[in-house]
Amino acid sequence: MSSFFRKRGVQVAAIVTAAVLICAAIAHFGGANPVSKVLRTVFSPFQNGVAYITNKVKDTTDFIREMKSYKDENERLISEINELKRQNKDVTNYREENERLKETLDLSQSMDGYSTVAASVIAYSSNNWYDTIQISKGSLAGVAVGNAVITPDGVVGKVVETGPTWSVVSTILNPENAMGVRISRTSDVAVVEGDDELYSQSYCKMTFIDKGSNLIVGDLLETSGSGGVYPAGLLVGAIREINSDAMGNLNYATVEPLVDFDKLYEVLVINGIY
Repeated sequence: MSSFFRKRGVQVAAIVTAAVLICAAIAHFGGANPVSKVLRTVFSPFQNGVAYITNKVKDTTDFIREMKSYKDENERLISEINELKRQNKDVTNYREENERLKETLDLSQSMDGYSTVAASVIAYSSNNWYDTIQISKGSLAGVAVGNAVITPDGVVGKVVETGPTWSVVSTILNPENAMGVRISRTSDVAVVEGDDELYSQSYCKMTFIDKGSNLIVGDLLETSGSGGVYPAGLLVGAIREINSDAMGNLNYATVEPLVDFDKLYEVLVINGIY
């Protein structure tokens, strides 16, 4: 293949050389003499062909130059667009973070009589997703085992282990967790606990339901205050499904927490009563 291109190059060079010599001859015998007229007549088509090829080569060269310029410009514009997208994403993230922090601050200020500390979620359980989370505040900030952990949306869980600058929180999805709740609409009481089969769907189970309870799907649940961990009145979740036995007696209800554990960034720890 390389020898083919070398031969083609030699041929092109020969043609160009001949064209130059012919043009030089015409120029030498210029004027109105008979030799000049013959040369011009004979070689006029060749000159036209050379001129055509020269123009095409120039056009092609200009096209290639313009294409490179367009390519460079396109790459520059793409780079600018990507940078603008990144900046826009940063602005959106900052705005969302600011809104979350404001909501957490408002929640802290609404907890009259309680000492609270804000913390960030820094890790999830490596064994069972959402069973436990790790937060960025510990004993140095006054966090202790048994403290309730909440967000503006609802209850997250309770602290089960602390270090100087970190704590582990057992979430309400954890099968080892249970809390007393009250149905907001009817004031009936029950217990919400984690479930081995439901936790992977981010659901809990409500049990110990009074037989006379008139539950409906969508009922909101709030902490009853029993047990001493969670203050009364904190939102927990909503009833998603009601399960009864063949006699119509309530067995349990599936509960969907109001906290979105997929988007859990900041939490508020209730350290205790002032």
